Amino acid sequence: MIRSLVAPEDSTAPTPAPAGNNPLTGATETTLPGLATFKGLVLGLIPYALVACVAAFLIGAILWAVGAFGNNPQHSSRGKTTLIVALVAALLVGGAAYLVGWFNSVGKTVSAPASMVQTVAPADPVRPV
Repeated sequence: MIRSLVAPEDSTAPTPAPAGNNPLTGATETTLPGLATFKGLVLGLIPYALVACVAAFLIGAILWAVGAFGNNPQHSSRGKTTLIVALVAALLVGGAAYLVGWFNSVGKTVSAPASMVQTVAPADPVRPV
């Protein structure tokens, strides 16, 4: 199954506040020139990154099989490591939009504590010498 990713629609007028939990809708081309181009480039790289993860997975599986049949534990171990790294990378690439949205929503709930500034008046007025 092939899924096409599309950048969110941008309007030319700035919006007062981001809508929903999508962090990519907070700015427009009016506030950030070239934003649509950047979004298009990033979203266009996702399929290539996933294809690279699949290729790394296949290379790791082949390396593991060759190491196992050739009685070479070093190649077998590197093949297993490559499989794990490829799977984790594919999960991160596939879930990147969700992770960014989740961190954005969590970041909106974080607030700084009230400042504890206390103004102290001097006991004696400053006298010129």
